[in-house]
Amino acid sequence: MITGDGSPTLLHPTHGEPCHDTRGAWAEANQLHVFGCDLPRRLLRGERVRLLEVGAAPGWNIAATIAYAVGLPGELEVTAVERSAEALEAGAMLSANSSWHGGAPNGSAAALERAHVGLAMAAEAPGSDWVKLSARGRLRLYQGEAKDLLRELDESERFDAVFLDSFSPGVEPEVWEPGFLYELGMRIAPGGRLTTYTISHPVRAAFMASGLTVGWPGPRSGRRGGTWACRGGWVPPLAGRLQARLERHRDRLCSSGLGRRLRVN
Repeated sequence: MITGDGSPTLLHPTHGEPCHDTRGAWAEANQLHVFGCDLPRRLLRGERVRLLEVGAAPGWNIAATIAYAVGLPGELEVTAVERSAEALEAGAMLSANSSWHGGAPNGSAAALERAHVGLAMAAEAPGSDWVKLSARGRLRLYQGEAKDLLRELDESERFDAVFLDSFSPGVEPEVWEPGFLYELGMRIAPGGRLTTYTISHPVRAAFMASGLTVGWPGPRSGRRGGTWACRGGWVPPLAGRLQARLERHRDRLCSSGLGRRLRVN
């Protein structure tokens, strides 16, 4: 389907949920994720940015990141996780279909094509093998469950940015379990950020339990604005009553031994 800004997205063939905000897939990728993780500034300053995306298909978030990374002095390392090979194939077909190019935002079609070239090469060398994404960027693709990837990664590996963009908690509940979210939050490096479209209280509380500061970016994109979180730095604060409610939820998670169980397992 074509979203409101002229960029297309995919609909799940079973439950019909779109992969992106119907008001603009390209806009959501940029406003919620790329700017939410402060990537343009960090790359402009010449930093090395390690990005993890959970739910890589159909590729718009990687495409938007590439569009800013090209020509900047920073180094970009993208670890993409996608459990559905069919979704990656559908995304590549979407990119190859030029019928929407004329109405799409400037540069978006070329960026999506470049993202899928990288994903296709990475699919031939899955796991720990890196492929060239741009002059100063590289990518690796893990085809499987994100929780399994976190177990396989070295315990010391951290990320400067995380895009959490799987289907909703009602559709893919395993991706939004408190244990996984806690572990994902623990993978955020000092000064790093995490972005996701959901404003779910349990999701936010799990991130808070992992030590992240959680904020609401406002209606920057659809799905009621989403969530920004960081380990150090600043994010737009939540309303006082909501913050207090989430802190109580976080305390209950911590008292349940969430972090202790993960370390034992």
